[in-house]
Amino acid sequence: MFGRVWMRPVASAVMLAAALAPAQAGHLDDIAARGVLRVGSTGDYKPFSYRQTDGGFIGMDVDLAGELARSLGVRLELVPTTWPTLMADLGAGKFDLALSGVSVTAERQRQALFSVPYLHDGKTPITRCENVARFQTLAQIDRPEVRLIVNPGGTNERFARAQAPRARLIVYPDNVTIFGQIVSGAADLMMTDAIETRLQQRLHPQLCAVHPEAPFDMADKAILLPRDPALKTVVDRWLQQRLDNGDVPKRLDRWLAFPWGLEPLRQAIDQRLLLAQEVARAKWNAKAAIEDLPREEQVIAAAVRQGSALGLPEAWVRTVFRAQIEASKTVQRALYGRWQAEGAGRFDDAPDLAGSVRPELDRLTTQLLRAMADNQALLHDADRKADIAVVMHALQAHAVNPAAAGQALAPFLASAPSAGE
Repeated sequence: MFGRVWMRPVASAVMLAAALAPAQAGHLDDIAARGVLRVGSTGDYKPFSYRQTDGGFIGMDVDLAGELARSLGVRLELVPTTWPTLMADLGAGKFDLALSGVSVTAERQRQALFSVPYLHDGKTPITRCENVARFQTLAQIDRPEVRLIVNPGGTNERFARAQAPRARLIVYPDNVTIFGQIVSGAADLMMTDAIETRLQQRLHPQLCAVHPEAPFDMADKAILLPRDPALKTVVDRWLQQRLDNGDVPKRLDRWLAFPWGLEPLRQAIDQRLLLAQEVARAKWNAKAAIEDLPREEQVIAAAVRQGSALGLPEAWVRTVFRAQIEASKTVQRALYGRWQAEGAGRFDDAPDLAGSVRPELDRLTTQLLRAMADNQALLHDADRKADIAVVMHALQAHAVNPAAAGQALAPFLASAPSAGE
């Protein structure tokens, strides 16, 4: 609805801005001529931008970028960037603007423009829940014995260095897995935007946000733009309407409630299906049949026992693991067919099926079942199927065999059976 209503006014705004500032309209002209809006995105900052294993991006700012592109009558191209290289990439013209939960800072304003802000937020700690009382103030954090972890190149690192210079700073390169370092005890806390602490404490029950309602400072989030007043005029008008009509807050609520916690489930399914290639090579060397019904029943029975201990309905576990087995056989059959056509011989580097592949499959079985148990209510919620599909579709195994990937995911994209079925 919003795209249809707003597309013509924004197109008019483009022409008006160009008329008012013809010397500054280079980016708008380039976007129109190219037919593409290139948007920089870090892909490591939920709920704004997250890059999935298939290379696709999801998140609130990804949604907004798509809406902005449609309003301009062009298609969207998301360009990966990083916090350390964000400003250099913008200056080098690698993208037209950046939408990735970017904070407005004086340093960035010296090099670029920002849109009107769409969120006010600030830095606050996140730590293991038993340590909340230890890290209420900056004075408590700014101590040599405190292990303060940061992701490099962004406002989190700058804030930590400025406000807690005596703390032991740990620079950790991956903002996606950084919170696991606190969970494991490798770090004591991180200081990041309050909105991220609220989301991460939901994804990691061991972690608690420390006074997110009263962060240590306040900063705006906005769209990062080159020094082009015409482009800023268009983007500001487009964004302001979405702020005025409540579209941005609604999108933020949706992405805060998004089922990010399904990632371990998706990973287990994906890794299990990718192992089908190793299973096929081991069976090929042994001249073994792909289908082994007694073994399949043993695998399913073991999964049912584990699932029962986790409170999972037997029928659902059977459905899920039957689908995983059938998907694996689909991959194996396709490989056997290709190798037979090629006259392939023995594989010198084939793995030991019993010694290495099956123990890894057993590990993934446990991960898959635990993730099912952790997300059982969500996976049974018919109203959340669209979001579940967004999380789960990004399988690397899709590139190996799309049909098999569809088989493996099918039980999670349909209503799961209840305990009584």
